[in-house]
Amino acid sequence: MGCVSTDRLTPGATEEESGTEGASLVDRDVERAVLKLLTGIPLNEAAGDERMKPAELAEAAAIYQRSGRQALHQQVASDWWQIYIEFTDWHAAEQAAARYIAPLLHRAGNCGIVAAWWFMRKYPCWRIRLRPGPTGTVMKASTAAALDELVTEGRIARWWTGTYEAETAAFGGGVGIDIAHRLFCADSNSIMNLSRNPDAELGRRELSLLLSTCLLRAAGLEWYEQGDVWHRVTLERPLPADVPTSKLTAMISDLKRLMLVDTTPDGPLLHADGPLAYAAGWADAFRQAGQSLGSAARTGTLERGLRDVASYLTIFHWNRLGLPSRTQSTLAWAARAAILGPPTGATKPLPAMRRIGTTMQRGRPTLTVDGDAERAVARFPLVEQHRFRCTDLEARVRSVRECAESCHEPTDPHDRINLACTVWNLSALIAADCGVPDLAVDLCRRQFLIFQAALPLSGSAIIAALQPLVNLTRLTRRAGNPGGAHHELNEIERAARTGSDALIHGERISFRGFITADSEYPKAAQWMRVVMLDDGTRNLVAAGRWEEAAAHAARYDDAQEMLRESRQARIIAHVRSGHTDPALALIDSSVVSQPWETAVAACLRAYINIGAARRDNIDLEALLGAVRSARFSCDRPTTMFHLRLGLTAVDLASSAAVNEGIDLQCAELIDMAEHSADAFVARELLGNPVCRARMTSTQTGELSAYVARAGLDAGSIPGASRDDLLASVQTATTVLVQALDVLDGREAGG
Repeated sequence: MGCVSTDRLTPGATEEESGTEGASLVDRDVERAVLKLLTGIPLNEAAGDERMKPAELAEAAAIYQRSGRQALHQQVASDWWQIYIEFTDWHAAEQAAARYIAPLLHRAGNCGIVAAWWFMRKYPCWRIRLRPGPTGTVMKASTAAALDELVTEGRIARWWTGTYEAETAAFGGGVGIDIAHRLFCADSNSIMNLSRNPDAELGRRELSLLLSTCLLRAAGLEWYEQGDVWHRVTLERPLPADVPTSKLTAMISDLKRLMLVDTTPDGPLLHADGPLAYAAGWADAFRQAGQSLGSAARTGTLERGLRDVASYLTIFHWNRLGLPSRTQSTLAWAARAAILGPPTGATKPLPAMRRIGTTMQRGRPTLTVDGDAERAVARFPLVEQHRFRCTDLEARVRSVRECAESCHEPTDPHDRINLACTVWNLSALIAADCGVPDLAVDLCRRQFLIFQAALPLSGSAIIAALQPLVNLTRLTRRAGNPGGAHHELNEIERAARTGSDALIHGERISFRGFITADSEYPKAAQWMRVVMLDDGTRNLVAAGRWEEAAAHAARYDDAQEMLRESRQARIIAHVRSGHTDPALALIDSSVVSQPWETAVAACLRAYINIGAARRDNIDLEALLGAVRSARFSCDRPTTMFHLRLGLTAVDLASSAAVNEGIDLQCAELIDMAEHSADAFVARELLGNPVCRARMTSTQTGELSAYVARAGLDAGSIPGASRDDLLASVQTATTVLVQALDVLDGREAGG
């Protein structure tokens, strides 16, 4: 075997791997050890002679006996060669690997000897897998010489070879394991780089969660689907019995904020000057893996469920990163709870153990509350609005078809455009609700292309053209990226106003020549202000950026003295900074004229008192009474709003450990949901642990049936319904194109 320097892994006067049967030196070593064992030499002695671990030799012998010599040669046919490295100090193994092993392999890559490599930690050694490059015929001999030199120098204790058996089935077949291998290589390189950057901005736990979020979003998994992935991780990494869930409560809200940050390449964290710029390539590798997995799942080439594969990738990443099993368990539990709530049966923290008060963060007080209060405040801003009822899927598709069949009837082309766009928008909404985001994105893009072909636009056609783009931002938020959605929304507003370009859902769109004249834009600008107030504020709130949400809402809220978006956001921003007096002053000075506003004010007061650890100041009877009064005085179809208002009161009461009246409030909300026959309402209520714990099995079954019949989050649309939906879209397309042609003719003749 040729001699190779450890700081220059290039071939010297190497001995060519030879043998008429193609057996490698490594395979002959294994074979020799097996033959010694089979001739009666003790296991430990035979293994020691060939520098193998006894367990590895025993496994090789079993393979040999089952399959003969051909099985031992499977390693030759494999793309990967496995070596084991035992470091002199297990606790300093990563530092040693970053200092000696990684540079060695990088240089081998530059010379074409090694095409790719990755590692796994498994005490007491690291397993490194190598794939030969263009000049890889010398890979094994060169690597062996370099590692021998490291042993001689005392850098590593010892090394030996083994057989790599890829977990192909676990990762979804050949396509899945190829994707996994690419990610493993990028992950390994990034971890080695991280080891040389001890002052990294983000801790390993948090960084791993950010990377996993990149993967899940890129795979097209929506927020609750991501929660299901974390649930699957908890099944593999169950919470130890001695870890009280009450101690993890504060961790949930912190992780949720992290899981909602903007992870786009040009976002505030990962752009070239961002605090996590060092991890941009790392995040991109996870993003690419997610995109590839999502595509494979959609095209049927992934032979295992997407969420199962994603959960395995997360666990492998954690193992590679060196997170202890206990840390993995707590992180998985908290991530799952951040999306889906604590698992049924999770220990409820005692009132005395609740973390309510303030802590210091960057020199200022910051509110720390429990999961119930966090769940309550996440619903703000609470503003009474109408929302379409979600009936069963067949009925929703039928209503779209009826709209499509009638959209040619109006004589005014603007009315025809609005009806045709209603068909498009509802179809995209149904696709998103059913958990088919790719179809929803495709519909939005195709709808905008129709308008793009008819530029420039005038009148209500401008608003109609902006609708599918705004819907794309809503899909970004559904995918668990509210920060990215807010960025896209700002891009649309700016580009439409200035006639420039915007990057929306990964696609650059030009607004040059978008409108016929500047005088046509004011009406669209007013519509955009409403969108910016509603969607923009909620995007920032969902990202946990309350101060930004308050400032943003103030720019678009024309009724800032009322208890609407901007004022509610300002109040909560004050509370979360530990400034309760200014928050109370804002409530006291608000113009309150509607029963629902009185109920919202009562909820905000309760939240302030919880944050200030003044539970005795909470008038639960008045709170629940105000919420009930608002619900009974409502004369408009706003069931979802009043459900969310009621759940907010329930969660705040639960957070304050005040039980009087909660049972009645929950019973009323359950009854309201049952009578609504609204799948959105049913899903919202089923997701609330306080109310769900008070449901009978019959009530749970009835509400679950609403959700199932609507196809919410089903992951697919039945063939007949999908065909019906797409046929309606085609009908609407014909009407939309013709109506735009009429408008274009008017402008030309104008």
